[in-house]
Amino acid sequence: MGKLLATALAGSLLLAGCARWDSVGGSYPHKSSLLPNAQIKLSETISYSLEKIVLTGAGAWILYNIYDPLAPNWEVVEAKVADNVYVLDLKMKRFHTGGSGEAMMVIKRRAEQLRRENGFASYRVVDYVEGIESSTPIAQRYAQGLVQMARSNP
Repeated sequence: MGKLLATALAGSLLLAGCARWDSVGGSYPHKSSLLPNAQIKLSETISYSLEKIVLTGAGAWILYNIYDPLAPNWEVVEAKVADNVYVLDLKMKRFHTGGSGEAMMVIKRRAEQLRRENGFASYRVVDYVEGIESSTPIAQRYAQGLVQMARSNP
């Protein structure tokens, strides 16, 4: 939620930064735009208003920061609760295009990394839960796995 608020604030500041400060005072609503009535001419026949360019850019920037297509689908937080026991908490991005069924795979992948890094012979997922956390404004998928490592194969 903090990222959404920061994005909205940054977008507002971006638009405010483009304003002519002498046109901000007075009674509202103004009949004129905050942005100067300028045209960006790409060729003899093609031109775009500065207002359209700024609004399109701001909209694309806000959409990219909310959706963030390059971020991983799952945020993983791990905690070591004993010498050979780990808890892996996963939260899924609020806006995603798939990946809803990959929580167990993410847990097993991280458990395998922990096994190799710490010299264990094997691991087992002792407990696993997943669900949807109803929160405002958008629900979020979560999963939790309890992983136990073993020094020798049983």
